[in-house]
Amino acid sequence: MKDIVYFAPAKVNFSLNIGKKESCGLHKIVSLMRKINVKDKITFNLTDGQYNIKTVAGSNLKNKISERELQSLSNEGNITIKTAKLFFNTLNVRNKGIDILIEKNIPFNAGLGGGSSDGAGLLLKLNEIYGNHLDKLELTKIALKIGSDVPFFLTEKDAVVSGFGEKIEEIESSALMKYYIVLVIPDFGISTKKAYDDYDDFLLTNKSNYYNIQYLGFKELKLKNDFENVIFANYKVIKEIKESMILNGAEISLLSGSGSAVFGAFTSEHSAKEYISKIKSFNFNNIVHLIFLTETL
Repeated sequence: MKDIVYFAPAKVNFSLNIGKKESCGLHKIVSLMRKINVKDKITFNLTDGQYNIKTVAGSNLKNKISERELQSLSNEGNITIKTAKLFFNTLNVRNKGIDILIEKNIPFNAGLGGGSSDGAGLLLKLNEIYGNHLDKLELTKIALKIGSDVPFFLTEKDAVVSGFGEKIEEIESSALMKYYIVLVIPDFGISTKKAYDDYDDFLLTNKSNYYNIQYLGFKELKLKNDFENVIFANYKVIKEIKESMILNGAEISLLSGSGSAVFGAFTSEHSAKEYISKIKSFNFNNIVHLIFLTETL
């Protein structure tokens, strides 16, 4: 069997409303997720029983990611290995394995969904190889076992994601404005688990009614990220990055997911480039690890 190649896009959250922790230990969300043109390249081949994975730096991350970090992504804990095992178990396929090569272009621990996208893309490709045996509902069930962002990446369009990640309302591209996206990523990551723990503490002490989230329709979404309530308190520099974008032409600027990436949505490529040209003059410049200029898909 010849190598199979696919590309997995990153996402940013144009809104993220988070409810309280439910009895199952998870949080319900409402989020407008949009795909952006930063993509991992994944090459794989099916084998007889062995699971092997190697992660290398793609062009975006050349000299920006350490060998130790690459090795941490190159083990059986990688989301793509988990995806392959779940798929084969679901179809009761025996004695099958996979060789995977990931060319990593999407920064990790940044709230950009790179791992989830890699896993979703592999799930779709494996289903193709096996004659599209699983329907959309069955694929979504597997995806939810992998991660709450994974079902979103099974779709081609941008979408409002709600519930525990299982409810997907695809949005037509004509209803969404195209933006040039500037990503600024600090030289530290943020643990999603810790972000949720801190958010739970915030809900216990905050007088506002954050507990009850309700989706009233795409056009009623507020472009905000509830994680900013706690992330800004713990990482003031992230708030500085967001404010610098708003003051320098971004129509929207938000933390993506639980961070640490902050994105600015600009209506023109010129204004996005102009902002990037100013970054060295900002006080936070010394902690900036990566800067990307890309666009919504």
